[in-house]
Amino acid sequence: MNIEDLQAYHKTITDTYDERSTNHDKSEWHRNMALRLVEDLPPRPGDSVLDIATGTGTIAFHTASLVGPNGKVVGIDLSEGMLTQANAKLSASGLRNLEFILADAENLKFPPNSFDRMYCASAFFWILDPVATLKHWRDLLKPGGRLGLHALPDTCCVWVTVARQVLANYGISYVLNEPTGTMDKCRQLLVDSGFKNIDIREENVGKFIPLEQAKSAWIKKDDFSPGQHPNPLVNVSPKIVAQAQRDYEARLDALNTDQGVWNDLTSYYIYGQK
Repeated sequence: MNIEDLQAYHKTITDTYDERSTNHDKSEWHRNMALRLVEDLPPRPGDSVLDIATGTGTIAFHTASLVGPNGKVVGIDLSEGMLTQANAKLSASGLRNLEFILADAENLKFPPNSFDRMYCASAFFWILDPVATLKHWRDLLKPGGRLGLHALPDTCCVWVTVARQVLANYGISYVLNEPTGTMDKCRQLLVDSGFKNIDIREENVGKFIPLEQAKSAWIKKDDFSPGQHPNPLVNVSPKIVAQAQRDYEARLDALNTDQGVWNDLTSYYIYGQK
C-alpha cells in the first residue's frame, strides 16, 4: 500500500474512534472483553506492559495497578480523541507508572525486548498485515514475554458474515474478520509469527436482533472496511451493488425467526509466548 492510501486508511481509523471517544467508556462489552485478556494473562509486579490500541485506557489503568510502582505501562493508540480521554483520566488518577503515546500499532518505535506483557483488545481486525505485525510485536517482547490478543471469528456479526458471502458471489473480497476466522487460523497466525505455548480460548455469545437492524447494517461505499483499503465497493457499479444488497436482504429474510435474526458475537482470546 502506498503512503497516500495508508494515510487515508489511518484517517478512517482516527475519524471512527475520535467520534466514539467520548462515549467509549460506556461500552460494557469493550470493557469486559479487555479485562478478560488481563484476567487470563495478568502481569506481575514490576513488569513492563504495552497496551496496543488502548482506547481510553481500560487495560492500561488496570495493569498499572497490578505492576505497581516498580512496573511500567504504556498505552498506544492512533486516535487523538481516545488519548485525550485517557490522559484526562490519567491526570486525575495520580499514577506515575503509566503513559499514553500516539502511535501506529503496525509500526511501533520501541526497542526490541522492551515488554514482559503486551495486550491488544478489540482492534486486531484493523491490522493490514497480521503476520508481519505479530512478528513486529514479538520482537518487542522480552524473552519469555507473553502476548494477549482479542480477535473475532468470521461468524461474528451476522451483517458482516452475510455481506461477505453475498459479495463473494460477485467476485468481491470483503476481508473483515477473515484472518482470524477460525481457531485454526488464529493458531497458524501465531505459529507463522514465531510464538510458542499458544493458547486460544473461545467465548460463545450472541443475541437476536431485529431484522430491520440487520438489514440496515449493509456495507456502503462510504463505510469503513477494517483490514483492507479501499472499501471493497468503491469501484463496483451501482447496479451490482444494488443487486448484492437485494441478495443480502433476501438471505437475512431467510434467517429471520419469531425472535429476530441471530447475531453471533463469539470472541477468541489468544495467548502466545516469545
